[in-house]
Amino acid sequence: MSSQQTKDRILQAAQELFAEKGFPATSMREITSRAEVNLAAINYHFGSKEGLLHALMKQCIEPINEERLRQLDEAEALARAEGSHVPLRDTIRCFLEPAVRQLTESDAEMPCILARMHHEPHPGLDEVMTKILAPVVQRFIIAVQAALPQRTPTEIVLRGHFMIGAMLHLLDMRRSFLSALTDGHLDPNDHGFMLEQLITFCTAGFQND
Repeated sequence: MSSQQTKDRILQAAQELFAEKGFPATSMREITSRAEVNLAAINYHFGSKEGLLHALMKQCIEPINEERLRQLDEAEALARAEGSHVPLRDTIRCFLEPAVRQLTESDAEMPCILARMHHEPHPGLDEVMTKILAPVVQRFIIAVQAALPQRTPTEIVLRGHFMIGAMLHLLDMRRSFLSALTDGHLDPNDHGFMLEQLITFCTAGFQND
């Protein structure tokens, strides 16, 4: 195997195991066994289990963050040309749409991993996600603050945390359960409709007292 093939096998094995068992419960031995590599290969490519998680999250989330910022840049440029600020709903859309679109098109494991990470406490997880998300989150805090000057940064951060939780819950929810819950009236593959409902829900969550 080439070095890149080895790296890809390790990432795939880690993705599957983190989805099945969660990050804290997955051992390095399990990853090496499933990837059919030795421990030295993981240490060489990633340095540690936390380094492996960081590489996996970076591979998944960086394209989403790049698209989030691209959309927000365009929305802010248009708003400046009109002498205004980006409407709150448009800001929320810039944050949610790239994630919902890309994660619904990706492997089934990734939404599960992200949902697990959202509620499984572990110092390594917090450090990894802070490195990846902090710069983007700061941009969106500023954008939301411009649309809602009456909200404090603390309120925006907390409600943003709720928004991320709602997004991950939707992405990780079993589609068959969602369809049954609505007595078959919802097409679980209608991602566009579900995205619009999520945007509406989250926009109201930021606006309402």
